[in-house]
Amino acid sequence: MFGRRNREKSQEAQREVGRRALFEELAKRPPNVCPFLGLASSQTEYHDGVTLEHRCYAFGEAAQLSTEQQERVCLTRGYGNCPRYLRGVLVIPTEELEALRRPPPVRPPAPPTPAPPPAAASGGGGRRVPLLIGAVLLLAVAGATGAMLLLQGPAATVPTPPPTPQASATPRATAGPAASATEVPVSQTPFPETPKPDPTPIPGDEFIGFEVTVLQGENRLFEIDEAGNVVGQRIATFSRFSKAGVDRIEAPNGLLHWRTSEGFFTGLSYVRGDSGPFLIREVYRGPDGTLRYLVLPESET
Repeated sequence: MFGRRNREKSQEAQREVGRRALFEELAKRPPNVCPFLGLASSQTEYHDGVTLEHRCYAFGEAAQLSTEQQERVCLTRGYGNCPRYLRGVLVIPTEELEALRRPPPVRPPAPPTPAPPPAAASGGGGRRVPLLIGAVLLLAVAGATGAMLLLQGPAATVPTPPPTPQASATPRATAGPAASATEVPVSQTPFPETPKPDPTPIPGDEFIGFEVTVLQGENRLFEIDEAGNVVGQRIATFSRFSKAGVDRIEAPNGLLHWRTSEGFFTGLSYVRGDSGPFLIREVYRGPDGTLRYLVLPESET
């Protein structure tokens, strides 16, 4: 009797250890990949793109996924609205559920560059060099230094680290984010349209909305009220190329911004020239369900 109970307790403890290890691994995924997405051969592995090998492990037996489901839900930050995901998290212990729901990390600002220490003063206990010899040595050193500078060219300038990002505590009556563009500098990088070419619309396709795409790195997102005033901002760090649905908003004060409609940053907006590099694409759906895209020029975003 006691031996069987001890075996059952040991088996339960082993299952608990395995379950915690599994969710710790799943919680490391980027914010645009559903933690329940896996491969038919492994629950903890997945591909960056759509594949027939993908399975959903939210509950019950591993379920096959359509290409549209993967593209529009499983591999986007909108997976949190998926019915299978919502049902799957109901049976997860609270501690593990919090790990899966944690927001993406915000990269801390770089620490300030420390000032170089002052040069140590020379001691006065050694033998003094005669004035004439000292002058000759100084001239020789100055000449050698000048020659080295001519050979090396101009000295490199050390960039000043960016200040700590601060979200606005009170609403600001501004015409747009440009008024605060110097508060949180965001690095600008060349932007490819997408990691791989996307199919373009063909006759018969239906326009279904807009989509923002961002590179790996940092972007500044804004909280903007209905009048077009900036009332807050946040630095978002993306671990890979990401995309999400957005709505085109033209405020009464003339500010055009793109408000996210899915994922962790729902309700925050991208603004051209202030949010960092991003692209806006029109999304079309064909009669067979295939999605196709059209990149908008920056002048229209």
